[in-house]
Amino acid sequence: MRASRNPSIDILRGIAIFTMVAANLSSSLLQADDKVLLFRLYGTFAAPLFVILAGMMVVVTSTKHATAWHYVNRGLLIVACGCLLDVLVWQIYPFLGYDILYLTGVCIPAVYLLTTYCGLFSRILIIGLLIAVTPGLQTLFGYRTELASVEIAALPFNGYLALLFSKATLQRFLLDGWFPILPWLSFALIGSLLGSLYLQGASFASKRFLAISVALLSTGIALWLAQNPDLVMREGYSELFYPPTTGYLLTATGLVFLGFYLVEMTHRLAIHRVFLKLGHASLFMYLFHQIVLVFILNPIEILNDQALPTFILTYLVVIAVMVMTGYQLARIKQKYNRLPFLVRFVIGS
Repeated sequence: MRASRNPSIDILRGIAIFTMVAANLSSSLLQADDKVLLFRLYGTFAAPLFVILAGMMVVVTSTKHATAWHYVNRGLLIVACGCLLDVLVWQIYPFLGYDILYLTGVCIPAVYLLTTYCGLFSRILIIGLLIAVTPGLQTLFGYRTELASVEIAALPFNGYLALLFSKATLQRFLLDGWFPILPWLSFALIGSLLGSLYLQGASFASKRFLAISVALLSTGIALWLAQNPDLVMREGYSELFYPPTTGYLLTATGLVFLGFYLVEMTHRLAIHRVFLKLGHASLFMYLFHQIVLVFILNPIEILNDQALPTFILTYLVVIAVMVMTGYQLARIKQKYNRLPFLVRFVIGS
């Protein structure tokens, strides 16, 4: 498990993609009445899993890429992917709503710097501080649930610049965008803790790690239920982190930890091959399913506002196409050893 590529990490990436696709497709393809609590839960924990894995991999790869510029450049490339996705696919102005690619791009160099200068205990304190201050800031400045995307055709460029450099957009970035820095940076730092433990030889299949996972999950669920937050849907997206509450943060952390334990125990099972093919090219798969949604599925009127049974069929067809694409990408990477850097960056190396 100390090979150049850890299958458990790729499986977890694939699981995140597998569940995130359902949540993203449902924004326009699933009718509102069928976005029941069980379905909303299904796609709610993909994002924290992604961010935790991103933070973890910064630490794991830091022994090979020991310069801050490597992670700054990598972060900028991921932000650039987010911008291109906004402009070319969604045809909206970038840097206004802050999709998960923006968050990941910021977290990668931030985690590297914090890991370089902060030990385990210091990072735990920072995580606790981020989680503790977020509810107070949400109350002080307000958590704005309305988050209408600004289409390029609907606003002149000078109007966009005025909006971009406004306090409202700064608040989106820090507090109430799709994936604001507060509190989502805490997930990346939690990933950095896992990365440090991994490098020290810790096992995620140990009984101690299982006990920590269950304790966090149980505490999180109890607190989440006690808080009873008003969890809204944004533009059809039904994940249960609008807003991300303290109970949600602990629940997600415990569930992700439990996922690490279960995958580490079962990573040799044949069923995980599906997740491996998605996880080997996770950035490509994220971009790919968004392109399919916008340019193929949304224009077909009969596929919009489906009932749950037909939506599940559509979802599984999209996943099947993505898995087959994953096999083709694996063949391409095996056949061509010297692909351009940007190609390798998008499809995974």
